[in-house]
Amino acid sequence: MMIRFRPALAVVAGFMTALSVPSTGCAQRAAASTGRPGDPRTIVAEALALPPGGIDTLMTVRIGGIEQWISVRGSDPANPILLFIHGGPGSPMMPESWTFERPWEDFFTVVQWDQRDAGKTFSAAARKPDPALTIDRVQADAEELVDSLRHRYGKRKIFLMGHSWGSILGVRVALARPQWLYAYIGVGQVVNGLRNEIVGYRETLAEAKRVGNDSAVRALEALAPYPDPGRPLSLTKVIAERRWDVALGGMVYGKSADRVSDTWALSPDYTAYDDSSAVLGIMPSVQALLPAMAATDFDADTVFRTPVFIFAGKDDRTTPASVARAYFDHIHAPAKRFFSIDHASHYVVNEAPGVVLMDLVRYVLPLADPGPPTPP
Repeated sequence: MMIRFRPALAVVAGFMTALSVPSTGCAQRAAASTGRPGDPRTIVAEALALPPGGIDTLMTVRIGGIEQWISVRGSDPANPILLFIHGGPGSPMMPESWTFERPWEDFFTVVQWDQRDAGKTFSAAARKPDPALTIDRVQADAEELVDSLRHRYGKRKIFLMGHSWGSILGVRVALARPQWLYAYIGVGQVVNGLRNEIVGYRETLAEAKRVGNDSAVRALEALAPYPDPGRPLSLTKVIAERRWDVALGGMVYGKSADRVSDTWALSPDYTAYDDSSAVLGIMPSVQALLPAMAATDFDADTVFRTPVFIFAGKDDRTTPASVARAYFDHIHAPAKRFFSIDHASHYVVNEAPGVVLMDLVRYVLPLADPGPPTPP
C-alpha cells in the first residue's frame, strides 16, 4: 500500500504548545530553532537564503479548528503555488525539504504542511493524538488549506503534489475541487490499498531472491499470505514487510537504510522538540488511518477535470510503479503524463530532485496562467 516506516521510526509506538511564529527571513527561521551563530540549523538557513522580495514564511494557520503549521517559500511572489502533501501518514516532509526544495523555489512558491498529528502540528497539539483524525477530516483540512492559500496569496488556482499517503488525499481533492487546481501531481501514487500491498510484497520477495538475501526470503515467506485474505490489514505484518522493503532499496534507491533523523536535525524549520514530535506522531497517525488506507480504491475514479501528472521511481516497491502505471493508462484528464524515473524508488523528490524539477518546469509549470487573482 503506502505506509512508509523508516529505520529508527518503524517501531516507535507512542505519542509545548507552539506559538504562531510568522517568519519573513531565514534568520528568523533559525531563531525559532536556536538563534545561535554557527548552529547547524542556522548555517543551513543562511545557505538557503532567498533573494530580496521573496516569500519565506513559517507560521501556523487555523485549519479544521486547530493550529497547523505551514512553510511557504519562493523567490518571486508572482510564481504559482505548489502545495506538497506529505506521506506517512504522520511523516512530515517539511524537515527534510531543505535537501531538495531550494531550486524549486525559483519556479514555484512551495508550501509544506504538517498535517494533524505530524511534526510541528503535533508539537502545537502538545503531542496529544487528535481524536478527529480520519481520512475525511484530513481531506477537509487539505481543501481548506488550498482555498486559504488561494485567497492569502491572490491566486486563482494552485498546483497540488501528493506523496504516498498524501497521494490518497491528493486524488480525493483533485476529484472534489478541480476548479482550484492547475494540475494534480502524484508521487509514489497509491491506487488501491490492498493491491499496492499485494504487488509490493511480491516485488520485494522477488528482489530478495534476485540478490540472494536468504534472511529476507525466509522472513518474507513467513508473512504469507500477505495480506491475510478476508481479514483487516495487520500493522505487525506491514511493519515486517516494510523492514525488508527498506533493506532491499524499495524505499530509497541503492540504500538499505534511510537515516532521516540526521536530515531533520539540520532543518531550519524544526527544533529538537519538533524532531521528537515528528517521530512520536507516526504511530498514532498510522493506527488511526490504516483501515481507511487499506480500503482506498481509485479503480473506478478514472475521469479527472484537472491535468494529472504522476512521478514513479522505477524501483519503488512501497507504492509499486507498476500499479501506478496501470492506473494512469486508464484515466482520462485534460492533460496527463507519466514520468518513470531511473535510479529512484519511493522518494523520487529526494532521490532525483533535479530530474523532477526539469519535468515540472517543462511540462507542468506552463499550465499556470496568470488569470484574474482571487479576491481577498
